[in-house]
Amino acid sequence: MTGRRMAVEDSFWLTLDRPENPMVVTSLLWTTVEVDPDRFRALVRARLLDPHPVLRQRPVVHGGPLRWASWVDDAAFDLDRHLVVAPAPEGGSRAALQRFVGEQRSTPLDPAHPMWRIHLLQGYQGGSAMVVRMHHSIADGIRSTQLLLGLLDAPDGHPPELSARVGRPDILHPLPGRRVGPVATLLNTAVGVLTVGLWTNPRSALEGHPGIAKAVAWSDPLPLPALKAVAKKTGTTVNDVCTALVCGALARHLAQVPGTRPPAPADDRIAWMVPVNLQPADQQPRAELGNHFALVLVPLPHGPAGFRDRLRDVHRAVSRIRDSWEPEVTYALSRTIALSPTPVGTLVNRFFGAKAVGVLTNVPGPRTTMDLAGAPVAGVVGWAPTSMNQALTVTIFSYAGQVTIGFGTDPAVVPDADALVTALHAEFGQALVEVGVPGSDQAAGGSEGDAASPAPNTTIQSTTG
Repeated sequence: MTGRRMAVEDSFWLTLDRPENPMVVTSLLWTTVEVDPDRFRALVRARLLDPHPVLRQRPVVHGGPLRWASWVDDAAFDLDRHLVVAPAPEGGSRAALQRFVGEQRSTPLDPAHPMWRIHLLQGYQGGSAMVVRMHHSIADGIRSTQLLLGLLDAPDGHPPELSARVGRPDILHPLPGRRVGPVATLLNTAVGVLTVGLWTNPRSALEGHPGIAKAVAWSDPLPLPALKAVAKKTGTTVNDVCTALVCGALARHLAQVPGTRPPAPADDRIAWMVPVNLQPADQQPRAELGNHFALVLVPLPHGPAGFRDRLRDVHRAVSRIRDSWEPEVTYALSRTIALSPTPVGTLVNRFFGAKAVGVLTNVPGPRTTMDLAGAPVAGVVGWAPTSMNQALTVTIFSYAGQVTIGFGTDPAVVPDADALVTALHAEFGQALVEVGVPGSDQAAGGSEGDAASPAPNTTIQSTTG
């Protein structure tokens, strides 16, 4: 049996596993025609297993106050245990797939074997759906996304060009993206550190005690040209616009929950954990994969406001963090927590985890339509795990000229994930009208519904933890 010591950043995610919050990154991709299982299996071997031996290894946790872990080869490795081909549930409807993915999010992976699994579900809306689950100790969301997209090919047979976009956020930049001088950067960093230390979310219907069950829902594709038009007219970025849409959807939800009232304008900010990639944007995943990101606390507006006002506040919050060293500071803090004795690390993580309502990620995909084992990919979305009492995870995923936003919820706290999607589309429609973007009568773009909906062959971006 061969093995290697697990990096502290990776073993930290093993210590965070809880029955109500498995530390697993979940991705979903669907195609317009069925994927050939044999061809897909060969792709998995050639592009996942061969370059990344860690996918054949299982975690072993060693005891003591300074608990550590290692990766060891799984002598009983069997690809069929990790790659399951089955019919799409309940005839291949979107609602049935949402229930299936929700059930998978609540199911822990077996640490007796490598902690990843792929379901290839045949017959989803005339094509296939691929559900990928990978434990956070193997790879963060950025590396997991790179692996997922690495299975894809352009129609001409070439692999996708991932280096310029994957993991490169414009919601939050690492150090090279800053646009202000060192004094302003230092001040922004000081404000961020104080915010992390002193921040407490206002009471809201987004807080509670999570249970085991999880749910997911995702939007119909939002056309990227319309989002770009809103950004151009308001002097913001596409990621600012998408983030403001998410905040607006949750503001609508808070206004409709019986017996609650939305946050007042004076204290309408609710904080999220936002992952930031700390590696160069053009760096391909290492053979050992791993975690190379920071989590930044970002308070965002969720009160009753017009879209323009909310977008202005989002842009201001994101710009301050982008032009700071806060990602590097929080990364150093998380590493310190990981090196601490387990009881100490758990207490500190609980303190910081309670400051956020959930995780908000933004993931860039290929600019043009791609194929999975020869089958055209219609859409992609995913969900990062949450920790402690966080009940929400939201991912903004760009692919081939469209943006899909996925909501992952804990039904014990937020019972209806579909209602958040409905609120998102209403917010998008209001944004187009308020900003004055042509075509506001087609706010949601083409509806996926229960029929296959190929992605348009046009262009396409943040980051997943």
